[in-house]
Amino acid sequence: MERRELLDIVDERDIVIGQDTRENKFRKCLISRNVAIFILDDNKKLLIAKRSSKKDSFPDRYDPAACGNVKAGESYEYAAMRELKEELGIECDLKFLGKIFNEFKENDIVMRYFTGIFLGKFSGKIKLNDELVEIRRLSIKEVNDMIIKNKGLFTPGFVNDFLFAKNKILQH
Repeated sequence: MERRELLDIVDERDIVIGQDTRENKFRKCLISRNVAIFILDDNKKLLIAKRSSKKDSFPDRYDPAACGNVKAGESYEYAAMRELKEELGIECDLKFLGKIFNEFKENDIVMRYFTGIFLGKFSGKIKLNDELVEIRRLSIKEVNDMIIKNKGLFTPGFVNDFLFAKNKILQH
C-alpha cells in the first residue's frame, strides 16, 4: 500500500473524525480501520496467508487469508471485497462476523485499529500478490494449536481476530 494513501481516522467509538496518511497514522498513534477476511474451503479448512519478508510490519508471519486498511471513504464491506481481489485474486460472498479494537506495538510503533472481521467460503484457484508468499489450509484446531505452541508465528492482529471469530467460524 502506498504511504500517501488516505485513511479515515476514527475516535474510540469508530466514528470518522478526519483523514490522514498511513505514515502519519503511525507517527501520531491515530486510530484507523482495517479488515480481516477468513476463508474456509469446501473441506472446512481455514486459509491462512504468510506475509512477505518485505512487509513493513510483521514480515514472515501468518495472517488471515486477506487483510488490509480501509481507505478513506470506504466501508468495511467494500474494503474486504477489494482486499480479497487484490491479495488473492478471488471474489466470494462474505459474512460480517463482527468488529473488534486491536492495539499492539512493533518497533516502538503503536498500531491501533478497529477491525471488521469477515468470513467467506472459497475452494477455487488463488493467485497470491507480492505481499504474500504462501497459503496454508489448516483446520481450526490446527491453527488454534499453532497459536498455543508459538503465537509468534502469527501477527498479533491475526491472533486477536482468530480468537474473536473462532467459534463463529466453527458454526459454518
